[in-house]
Amino acid sequence: MSERVHFGEFVLDRRTRALMRGVDPVALSPKAYQLLETLVVSRPTALSKVDLQNRLWPDTFVVEKNLANLVSEIRRALDDTASTPRFIRTVPRFGYAFLGLEDEAGNDAEARHGHTARYLVSWPGGRVSLDDGEHIVGRDPDLALFIDSPTVSRRHAVLRTSARGATIEDLHSKNGTFINELPCTAPTPVGDADVIRVGSVGMRLRAIHAFGSTVTA
Repeated sequence: MSERVHFGEFVLDRRTRALMRGVDPVALSPKAYQLLETLVVSRPTALSKVDLQNRLWPDTFVVEKNLANLVSEIRRALDDTASTPRFIRTVPRFGYAFLGLEDEAGNDAEARHGHTARYLVSWPGGRVSLDDGEHIVGRDPDLALFIDSPTVSRRHAVLRTSARGATIEDLHSKNGTFINELPCTAPTPVGDADVIRVGSVGMRLRAIHAFGSTVTA
């Protein structure tokens, strides 16, 4: 992995142990920086809380809240949230993982090659076309994926789509998110053959376009 790691508007410089937003440094305590670097280097592997505690505080007993406090500090620095994570994902009853790594030049791999994707999501009574990005599924009428059902939470799940494929993750909803009737709590790949269920509502996802950059000879 490069010594300078780009993600979103941020750069993690492992040589200087600094987090930057553009040209501006972002304040992080030494332990918070160490945790962020550990998660970035280990991406996409999810690390357990026990593993992280052993790395951050070797041979020292600490309460679990210390780790949670560092994660909260990192999320504040990155303008991230636990409910709709861009960078730090909570793995329920296990630990944490890092999302959103880019290449050394600061370009997402799909964007660098000019790849985009479009998906069609359908459910009884509705359908919507989606481009690359994060899309919240829920009962909030302001959402593109608005599903008017009492079994669906206001912010029920997040569907992430890109040229690499699509994943869906439950957002601690009341009635759960399922793929082919298996509970979905962590980001889980979903394809054309899969049945997504949010609450009692069944959904289908279909890739309808994938574009590559045009090269002129």
